[in-house]
Amino acid sequence: MIDTARILRVLPAVMLALLAACSIIPKHPPIIESSSPDLVVTGQMDDMMEFYDIVRKQSPAELGQVYEKVKQNFVHNKSDANRARLVLLLILPNTSIRDVSSAIHLLNEWPRDGKPASNLQSFRNLLASLLAEQQRLHHSVEELSQKLKEEQKRSETLKSQIDAIKSMEKNLILREL
Repeated sequence: MIDTARILRVLPAVMLALLAACSIIPKHPPIIESSSPDLVVTGQMDDMMEFYDIVRKQSPAELGQVYEKVKQNFVHNKSDANRARLVLLLILPNTSIRDVSSAIHLLNEWPRDGKPASNLQSFRNLLASLLAEQQRLHHSVEELSQKLKEEQKRSETLKSQIDAIKSMEKNLILREL
């Protein structure tokens, strides 16, 4: 009985202490500033991927608004992060703002510093090479599509010539009879 009474007296004090401790913990932990650039860049990469994940799910109207805001931010501040966000918007598939050529131009104009490549710089290199390859393949598809159309026209011309020859042969056979 003594143990139960003691527990009942101590339990409210412990719960009050835990509740007070929870209210002191900030909702968003403070950003730890470090001299290591990898931590900052990794955070930037996480931000870029989160940004891409959010914008790819937006409606066309919302996407247009985000695009205008990101474009204005880039005009005012040509930081790597603003440039990357603009490129990510420009390469979104099946959107009215998709412009691979502009995205490649932005990637090629991205300033290169003499430092070892950071994660964001490596990301730039990856995007640039993937988009260049995609553009090359797109041009190849267009060329092949054009060649296919030409071959179809040629095939139709040959077919009509064959039909004309068959018709002439039938006329000759009918004349001989």
